Amino acid sequence: MKYIILLTSFLPVMLLSQSPEVVEAYNKGVTAAKAKDHSGAIAAYSAAVTLDPLYHPAYYSRGISKMKMKELEAAVVDLKKCTKLKPDHAKAHYYSGYCLMNMKKNEEAIKSFSRALKNDPSLSKVYYYRAYIQMQAKNYERAIKDFNEAIAKDEASAKAYYNLGVCFMKTDDPMGAMQSFDSALNVDNTYLPALNEKLKLAYSNAQFDVAISTSSELQAIEPNNEKAAQYKALSLLKMKDYPAAYEAMNEWLTIEPTNINALKNKANLSLRMKDYKAAVADHTALITVDKEEKNHFYNRALSQMQLENWKAALADLGQVIHLAPEYAEAYFNRSNVKIQLEDTEGACSDMRKAGQLGYDNAIEYIMGLCGAR
Repeated sequence: MKYIILLTSFLPVMLLSQSPEVVEAYNKGVTAAKAKDHSGAIAAYSAAVTLDPLYHPAYYSRGISKMKMKELEAAVVDLKKCTKLKPDHAKAHYYSGYCLMNMKKNEEAIKSFSRALKNDPSLSKVYYYRAYIQMQAKNYERAIKDFNEAIAKDEASAKAYYNLGVCFMKTDDPMGAMQSFDSALNVDNTYLPALNEKLKLAYSNAQFDVAISTSSELQAIEPNNEKAAQYKALSLLKMKDYPAAYEAMNEWLTIEPTNINALKNKANLSLRMKDYKAAVADHTALITVDKEEKNHFYNRALSQMQLENWKAALADLGQVIHLAPEYAEAYFNRSNVKIQLEDTEGACSDMRKAGQLGYDNAIEYIMGLCGAR
């Protein structure tokens, strides 16, 4: 996660009785820091603490400049010197925690954040960061409490609501999660993490109409979002809107042309809708990426039979039997195809084989087809 902080303005001179030399050095640091000359600011603040080692504003401001220069360990040293001199300095505790968090010292960071909040409970960003660390540590209940505090105290960002939703999912509260994702999208309706999680959650909870509408929102932002295409197609399938599901499968395959699940579902749909010409084409596409599955050839053979493409059906059933020599129904159907091709002897042989393999429908046809042979 990329952490972003909003720094307040640098401290003004706080001790009117402070020696003029210390104040002058400190103010030079403030001026340099405002000009983003943090090296110059650090030098000036260092001059101030050399003149007065008990002047806590200089430690605080030097720590902030070091933090801006990504010298995190050195920043923590200065910020802790500040809080040692002034234990109730909430923002020094805050930024110390922020540096520790970025250094992956999360337990120490939590302690610093907690000290900051003890001294200033209004620091909404501190609740957010502490919540995020708790979430990483899988302390989801604590994280939920802190995210809610952050949101209540003016940290109602899409990211905050989204992370709250993730925590609700981890605590098996899908309703809380969905409400949080919706809140994130109310803040920013293009926030992709919330859209993606809402989509998955809606589908897993059988809210297929919500999944479809969320898929459409995602596709409006990312036309080639494969998950959006996938969940829309599968949701329409679950709702038994087969023509719409078929078109959605085409959209999915436009993005992922060799996706085996999309190819299987599309082929099954064309069969279900009894569009046998499409079923032949769909199973052909499926076979190009999965040549070892007998059912693909078998279903294409059945479609060819419906279209009376007997030679094509014969070839497919032969492939089925090659892949699965004990597939009784394939022999039975190949017998019927051979009858259409006037191969009576071959039809009889296949029908006998289907009967030997225990296919009951074949047994009643053997005598009529094969006679006394």
